Amino acid sequence: MNTKQLRYLIAVSHFGSVSNAAAHLGITQPALSKLIRKWEETFGFPIFLRVGGKFMPTAMGRVYLDYAQQILDEQNRMILTMRSISGESRQSIRLCTAPNRAAIIYSEIFHRFARVYPDIELSLIEQYALHQPSAVLRGKADLALGVGPVSAEVEDIPFARDELLVVLPVSHPLSGRERVHLKDLRDTPFVLQGHLNYIRTITDSLFSEAGFEPVVVFESNDVFLLDAMLRKGAGAGFVSRVHASPCEEVRYLSLDPPVYQMVHIRYPKGHVLTDPQKYLAGLLIRQRLQDSRYIPISSPAVQELLDIEKTTTQDTLSIPSRPISGGTAKMDDNSNEISLDTAVLKYMIAIVDEKSLTRAADRFFLAQPALSRHLRNMENMFGMQLFSRKHNRLYPTNIGKVFVNSARNILLFEEEMNREMVKYQTGESQRV
Repeated sequence: MNTKQLRYLIAVSHFGSVSNAAAHLGITQPALSKLIRKWEETFGFPIFLRVGGKFMPTAMGRVYLDYAQQILDEQNRMILTMRSISGESRQSIRLCTAPNRAAIIYSEIFHRFARVYPDIELSLIEQYALHQPSAVLRGKADLALGVGPVSAEVEDIPFARDELLVVLPVSHPLSGRERVHLKDLRDTPFVLQGHLNYIRTITDSLFSEAGFEPVVVFESNDVFLLDAMLRKGAGAGFVSRVHASPCEEVRYLSLDPPVYQMVHIRYPKGHVLTDPQKYLAGLLIRQRLQDSRYIPISSPAVQELLDIEKTTTQDTLSIPSRPISGGTAKMDDNSNEISLDTAVLKYMIAIVDEKSLTRAADRFFLAQPALSRHLRNMENMFGMQLFSRKHNRLYPTNIGKVFVNSARNILLFEEEMNREMVKYQTGESQRV
């Protein structure tokens, strides 16, 4: 298996047409049709069905294509990381999000952004919402995703509202209500967010309006620690609706009247967003609004970003495999794209394990010159040195370590995919 072939199959799934996919890929339609037939004969099941003139993945084909996309995503992540370590200069976007849950947002949009803009580095900056406008203003971030009031310091696009809920232990006498007045909790101890968290700013104001100062038995800026204390019944607390996780230990109630915090995209005042920045902003907005617990805020600015995200995703095939700057090996007649053969990946991993070309070659019954050629071809394709020689032993460079780690991940995906193929052929697969 090689990743170029996976890219071809995903192109067919994306376009629903062999002719359109072939035109996009720059190959002939008969060549692509032959590849599909060959793979279907190899696996013993159809990858696509021809329905109304369109190529639609079969149930097992969807499983296969899902693994194929994971492999291509891993290849893309590997390329970006290798570029970063090599010091190769390229554009970057610094995205500012809140700590703790930021990794969830980042992991959900990273691959989607990288498929469309593989040459742009996406870096993450963690800042609490109260500090995000200042980070953007001081030039430490290009885009910010967070909550809070509209800020005059930055360009501010509110796109959703998120309700603030009261969290009560199930044993609390008011836990059976749907709504609660804050003043009714005057005699209840509280577990509160730390002062870096914007929810604390809201709740301090609410307590002041309700005319009492709460008894705070625990406070923390760590939202996961806070959730754990609330589930232990340490006191009442507050959480946004989108982060409320129903469980037996606590109940979530709306405040009466309800209270909301706004969710924003922010960027420097007077700055005109680039196309990649607009696409990223649209991705972030759509990813958030897919959660029905958010209440959308409509505006021309929000709609423009959503339209750009939708159009860009449709127009740009989500399987890029562009050549690394400096790459020289020609992989086929028409391109010098990165194409990884899993058999060769095993050879490269063996060099790391054995620290010797000779022993690695012996493991696969290869002649040492043949393995040397595979290594040279791989380094030429990337335009980077993967191994260095010390005292007649081979060791991976820092770039080589990244390469080999991703190679192991790709082989793991391939193994999992092959197991699903076997299960399907024996009628044991649960995924279909």
